[in-house]
Amino acid sequence: MILINGIPASKELVTIFSMVKGATLENPVKTKDLKRATGLSERSIRIAINRLRFDYNAPIGSLRDGNLNGYYFITTIGDLDATRYPIQSQIREESRLINKLVDNFLTWNEEE
Repeated sequence: MILINGIPASKELVTIFSMVKGATLENPVKTKDLKRATGLSERSIRIAINRLRFDYNAPIGSLRDGNLNGYYFITTIGDLDATRYPIQSQIREESRLINKLVDNFLTWNEEE
């Protein structure tokens, strides 16, 4: 049985972890490469990444910025910020949308 952070892991999870652990912010591993190596679907890859983050406490970052996209192992505060800032921005935008929808609902005056 192979362990990640002291916890037993499946072969696919170990493969994903190993590939991401070897990736950097400047050279992240792409989802298509993880799919090819494991045979898992894109959705299953995302689920596995989140398992590594939440169940195995692995510091895995992600990028979605044009040609520079994929997953990498966070080793510096700069690596962390590269993942954290876009997520925080998305949270602000989603919160803004929710507030606007509530306001629109409460103030809508449909003319009949």
